[in-house]
Amino acid sequence: MGKLDKLQPAAVWNIFEKMSDIPRGSGNEAGVQNMFKAWAKERGLGCKEDAVGNLLVSIPGTKGLEKGAPVLIQGHVDMVCEKNAATKHDFEKDPLKLRINGDWVSAEGTTLGADNGIGVAMGLALADDKTVAHGPVEVLLTVDEERGLTGAAGVEAGFFTSTKMINLDSEQDDAIFIGCAGGRDTQYTLKNKSARAPKDSAGRKVTISGLKGGHSGLDIHTHRGNAIKILTRALQAAAEVMDVRLVEINGGSMRNAIPREAEAKVVIDRKLGRKFKQTIDACLKKVKAEELAGTDDGFTWKSTAVQAPRSFSLTSSKTTLSLLSAIPNGVTGMSMDIAGLVESSTNLGVVKTHGSKVGTVCCSRSSVMSVLEELVIQHRTIGELAGAEVVQPEGYPGWQPNMKSPILAVTRAKYKQAFGVEAELLAIHAGLECGLLTEKYPSLDIVSFGPNITGAQSPDEKVQISSVQKIWKLFAATVKEVAKG
Repeated sequence: MGKLDKLQPAAVWNIFEKMSDIPRGSGNEAGVQNMFKAWAKERGLGCKEDAVGNLLVSIPGTKGLEKGAPVLIQGHVDMVCEKNAATKHDFEKDPLKLRINGDWVSAEGTTLGADNGIGVAMGLALADDKTVAHGPVEVLLTVDEERGLTGAAGVEAGFFTSTKMINLDSEQDDAIFIGCAGGRDTQYTLKNKSARAPKDSAGRKVTISGLKGGHSGLDIHTHRGNAIKILTRALQAAAEVMDVRLVEINGGSMRNAIPREAEAKVVIDRKLGRKFKQTIDACLKKVKAEELAGTDDGFTWKSTAVQAPRSFSLTSSKTTLSLLSAIPNGVTGMSMDIAGLVESSTNLGVVKTHGSKVGTVCCSRSSVMSVLEELVIQHRTIGELAGAEVVQPEGYPGWQPNMKSPILAVTRAKYKQAFGVEAELLAIHAGLECGLLTEKYPSLDIVSFGPNITGAQSPDEKVQISSVQKIWKLFAATVKEVAKG
């Protein structure tokens, strides 16, 4: 028996638990997609795959609605793979360890993958839950959403036939989402000069940990600490009073996740070890007390001795730290149209050292495309001034709200009928796949909703059981009404 067997709706949780047994980090979705192919075949359902690995599962309409209006249900199968430092888990082969705590489902020490596994499970559960009436359903299971929405970008015109779509990748059950931000990444590569460490030098490692992290769009307004930026500040503080030569610097794992941990190895004068630690401690104590109090109270750090026979040159070290310091991070603008909505932001998500090269990835977002273009130019200019190689892959468009949307009207009516209150209409400061799909299918009418998920893209991720039940009720009522045309 599975851990989630007693939860309702049973069909949803059964599929979600099966997904949780199969590793499905971005770029590693073949296993879960093969499972869904076999699942569809067992049920006699149509299933086809496109060139980039997306699946389309076709579910016939129920009795009396066989010829009803079709609807597309869309979600992504990949997940962000994050774990706590003390957690032993191999995302390439280990199943997630699910647990129930009151009204919530989470995973032990890792991300849960409810973003967007629970939405995928809801779409496919229409085939197994015979109590839900619906017309013909196409379930689009996209890949590689978390790394850049490349699965949705690869969907070709004609892959599906529906003109109405429900995206199940939202995380707030009292709202219906009608728009999202666009985004674009910037990748920097700095080539550093390496040499033997100076005579009478000593190696030191500085580690930042214990930060909450989170989704770089949904959580950016919370002002949680960015481990890479905090580490850079501490090293910069030390570099103001002594020579600090970098050996390596690493932090973060995903462009669209706020980094929770980072570490750097450096070389300093052997006689200045105590002063180095005092300077690092003073800087980080100030950050914790003045900037992160009440937002990231679990923030910790340590400085230890290490062997470091080689390092970057002093000039290369200064340039690397200057670049990391200059890259914008956090909220850069608030919406003038929707109160409380972040308009624009940027997240310094990853820094990795490979030999003498330091690579960095940033994720920028905005609901105003001209502002996004300006952020892209700003990032490129900063990189070029530092002498870095700068690559800016194609981004993804925003999804513009349509208040006259027929499927929105249906969903709003069913929400009020089911729960007695009006749903809040929101745009989201994150990249949904809706904008990319409307580029290929301009007449596609879309709405997005989903259950309460907190801590997405961090090991604190959890999904609320009662909220899944609530959204299933809304989902079932909406697909039935859509089938009536």
